[in-house]
Amino acid sequence: MQLEVTDTVTHHDLDEVRLGLNAFNSRFINIDEIKAIGVFVTDEQGKKRAGLTGSTAGNWLRIDMLWVSDELRGQGVGSRLIKAAEEEARRRGCCYAQVDTASFQARPFYEKSGYSLRFSLDNYPRHHQRHYLSKTL
Repeated sequence: MQLEVTDTVTHHDLDEVRLGLNAFNSRFINIDEIKAIGVFVTDEQGKKRAGLTGSTAGNWLRIDMLWVSDELRGQGVGSRLIKAAEEEARRRGCCYAQVDTASFQARPFYEKSGYSLRFSLDNYPRHHQRHYLSKTL
């Protein structure tokens, strides 16, 4: 058996670990319920100007990334992305949503969208905080 530490993680590496984890998790949950979700705003040329990615698993929506380009910020685009993702999550049977964000990112935005702070990690990374929020849909 060999231990390897690397800063070059390939898609193949991720797939192998994901398959192993899914095999273990499938003993406890229905992994077929885990589905990706994406909501995007594109311009006339099809270039993404904003987007939300995540997944639904059982009765939970997980928001992994939410980004709005500088030219669209302050126009309600982020709120529209969240609302669309939450609506789709409800259609999939979700009752709850979760997200995490850094202190320099979007905690007030998520709280305005109805998310409540559950806990925070200090000094992550370095002198910032990582905030974990959830919401009943």
